Amino acid sequence: MTDLIQELCRLFARALELEYVTDDTDFYLAGGHSLSALALAVSVEGATGVPVRVRDILECATPKLLAARLAEARAGAPDPAPQAAGEPRRAEDGTVPESVRWLWLARQGSHGGGAYTVPCLLRGEGELDVDRLAAAVATLPARHPALRTVFVERQGSPRAVVTDRVAPLDVVDLRDTPLTEDGFEALVQDRVEVPFDLTEGPLFRSTLFLRAGGAWSLLSTADHLVCDGRSLAILADELVDAYGRDGTPSAGPAQGARPAVGRPDGAPSAEPAQGTRPAADSREKSLAYWRGLLTPPPAPLLLPVDQRRSGPAGAVTDTVALGIDPRVTDRVRTLAATAHAGLFAPLAAAVASGLGGLTRTDDVCLGTPVDRRSLLGLDDAVGFHVATVPLRLDLSGHGDPAGLVRHVAARTADALDHGEVAFDELVATLDPPRSEGRGPFFDVWVALFPRIDTGPAEPGAIGLRGGPFLQRRGMFELSFQFVEEERGLRLCLQYDISRYARDTAEQIAARVLAELDRLAGEPEAPGQPPNDSPAPAFQGFRFDA
Repeated sequence: MTDLIQELCRLFARALELEYVTDDTDFYLAGGHSLSALALAVSVEGATGVPVRVRDILECATPKLLAARLAEARAGAPDPAPQAAGEPRRAEDGTVPESVRWLWLARQGSHGGGAYTVPCLLRGEGELDVDRLAAAVATLPARHPALRTVFVERQGSPRAVVTDRVAPLDVVDLRDTPLTEDGFEALVQDRVEVPFDLTEGPLFRSTLFLRAGGAWSLLSTADHLVCDGRSLAILADELVDAYGRDGTPSAGPAQGARPAVGRPDGAPSAEPAQGTRPAADSREKSLAYWRGLLTPPPAPLLLPVDQRRSGPAGAVTDTVALGIDPRVTDRVRTLAATAHAGLFAPLAAAVASGLGGLTRTDDVCLGTPVDRRSLLGLDDAVGFHVATVPLRLDLSGHGDPAGLVRHVAARTADALDHGEVAFDELVATLDPPRSEGRGPFFDVWVALFPRIDTGPAEPGAIGLRGGPFLQRRGMFELSFQFVEEERGLRLCLQYDISRYARDTAEQIAARVLAELDRLAGEPEAPGQPPNDSPAPAFQGFRFDA
């Protein structure tokens, strides 16, 4: 047991990026969150040969407690067969993973590809050499085959083809063009909306905006089939590194880099690295989990819409952006750590609780993405490596904030543990009732976008800071997008303008932030009695499912 605890202390420290931890270090209080818990679960399983879930990390958050659970699991279990780490294999026929296939199919019936674009706007720091930056940008597709992948249709299914098509850096000189910030954002929006051709490519492009006073910004835009949110952070770090090497490519492709292709059975194209879990081993268990969670299917939320449904959700959207005070953010982080959760859990809890109070229901189902890189052994890979999952929450019986956040954290951990099933397979298997223009299981999306920050610009180098750039097109009626900033958070509520008036969206966003304040334990104003009553429901709107 002592040797096991020491090994777990080493793995905990690596996952937390700490020099060392003790046997009673709480993973979440030390800075862990759901994705780092997934990485820890995979590394512990690889080191011990005992299956480990994110739920195990959630319930046994110290090396000592986890060692006891692993020892119990080992008792009476057969010795695991040795597992060799193999080289990544690629399908010769270009078969794509199930998650990519689902996204490709969803695009075919959508109102346009703009909703499936992943744009990122970064503010540049440091004295810029445009030629060096262009050379550095050119190294990114060379390292990541996904950025050179295009998709062709074969008998109604997508096939991935890796090409040598690369878009050079596009330079837009605005130094002599007076522009307000709104005018600049409109110019960026126009660039973002230039469509991608999936069959021709390239599906990744970069635009440099030179502005007055030596300021500059870099817009990276990719099709979602070859890029996700985590990919943007990876690319920013690599771009800064390549710039520091005068655009000289590093040796070979990135570790874990692969095109967006898979094996004919739908499993990922790369063989799971040592310690990762093959998807086929737990597929049936995962389907059973989702069947139990989503049967009967969640009822549509009776949201306070202003107009009846017409056409697909999110065809044209607008955004309400509200800042979250840094002091509130600090209290939210504390609540998350004490509830053994990452920052996402209290944010999703606030959305669920706010909408639950608004619609008078305890059964709220949200959609969210989960990153599966650690399970696939592709921690540094660029591509589409996320799964869409329904997060069905039971708000009854969770009167205290920590209890509600723990419930959300547990459901998130279970979603990570059962993320092998692609969303379209889940829909096809469970076959929930659907109405025109409405997606299955949920109408509301919630996501957290960590801030991209490559650090200060050293002499002769550059730095990049920023995050996602919100678009005019979406995929959902309401999308709650929390964006980390240098201090605090910002809630960007993207809403379907064919369904909601702006003042309605503003009230919904304000209600969610009020709920976040309540969950985080916002102090009462001096001399004011505590207010334990729930916020009043909206009045005067037509509730239309």
